[in-house]
Amino acid sequence: MSVVITGIGACSPLGCSFQESMETLRKGLPCVDDIENLDTRGFPVKAAGEIRRAGKVVKTSREIDRKIYFFDKALEQLESTTAFRERYRADQLLLNIGGGVDYFDIETVLQQKSFSPGAGHHKMASDMRGLARKWGIAAGSHIFASACTASAQAIGLSFRMLKRGLAGAIISGGSDSMISYTNYLGFCSLGTLSSSSDPSPFKCKPCDLESSGTVLSEASVAILMENSGNVPDNVTPLAEITGYGCTMDAMSVTDPDPSGLTAAKAVRAALEEASLSPDDIDCIHLHGTGTIKCAPSEYNCLREVFGPRIDSIPVYSMKGQVGHSIGACTAVEILGVVYSLQNQVVLPTVNFRTPNPAAPFRMVTEVPLEIPVRNILKLNSAFGGHNTALIIRKWEK
Repeated sequence: MSVVITGIGACSPLGCSFQESMETLRKGLPCVDDIENLDTRGFPVKAAGEIRRAGKVVKTSREIDRKIYFFDKALEQLESTTAFRERYRADQLLLNIGGGVDYFDIETVLQQKSFSPGAGHHKMASDMRGLARKWGIAAGSHIFASACTASAQAIGLSFRMLKRGLAGAIISGGSDSMISYTNYLGFCSLGTLSSSSDPSPFKCKPCDLESSGTVLSEASVAILMENSGNVPDNVTPLAEITGYGCTMDAMSVTDPDPSGLTAAKAVRAALEEASLSPDDIDCIHLHGTGTIKCAPSEYNCLREVFGPRIDSIPVYSMKGQVGHSIGACTAVEILGVVYSLQNQVVLPTVNFRTPNPAAPFRMVTEVPLEIPVRNILKLNSAFGGHNTALIIRKWEK
């Protein structure tokens, strides 16, 4: 049996449904702009990818933890489109989810007379498990917090567990929101945010010679994964997951290993599990953050695996369009993977204009590239040296 994706509930800058997300990707609409959910007076960078519905930013009051609030909405969408609670008993359903740091409202904290730094510790995990109980998911919960690879590791573990028959079905994906003062100012202090003088929608430029930093974002994406043998005849899977690799180079707290050698081991592991050679990969969906060091590191990783062919393989990054949602970035970028597989195209990378000699990828620009797409390599990496690779295939019964 194969491990397949049979449904996606999504709230992200692309929209608040799977269908709206696909339409936004089709149109190539920019989804980053000046932040509306925070007072950004004094912020050196005001751009972010906030969750939108019908093109308008969804606003919430400051006491709302957006990654919990919107993941509840994503689960509601998933249940309405897949009926996972009707098809599986509660003890057959598992939750594996990538998340982010605990949320607290700094304005409320400053108004308090005292504050214990440990008061909110593990709140995110507790809230996620509360959502699992609400939606009848009783076989267990695993919460990943490995920053930008959190949802990749959640999806990878889900794939491995389903291959081994350790769950009936798994709801995976990721939910994270950088739209808070503490998160945003933390990344400002790290110096990873875009210093471009361009307007907010154009600040994040993945793999471009003018890349100067990333733009933060938020997303909540719930993905139903199950064995193909359990899928009803009237349901067509969105995609099949065939391989997963994960490595750690631990070279730096924040910087990727410029050689890409350890990341290349993750790619080779995923290819081996999928029983594929590098020649079988039709396109690559990059991590592509828009930071200065990301693209050369990814290029070196892929050159190690694909050799000179990497210069001719079409590649794509979604972050120019939606920003970087950290713990949810793989999950929201799975929407782009599904779009490529369903429409047999490689999407153009938003805001890419000038090739970078240190990362001479074959970037698609302006319009989608129509090619046969059967196997996609999805890369992500994270602070601390985490590297992940997923192989996702067009479903063929």
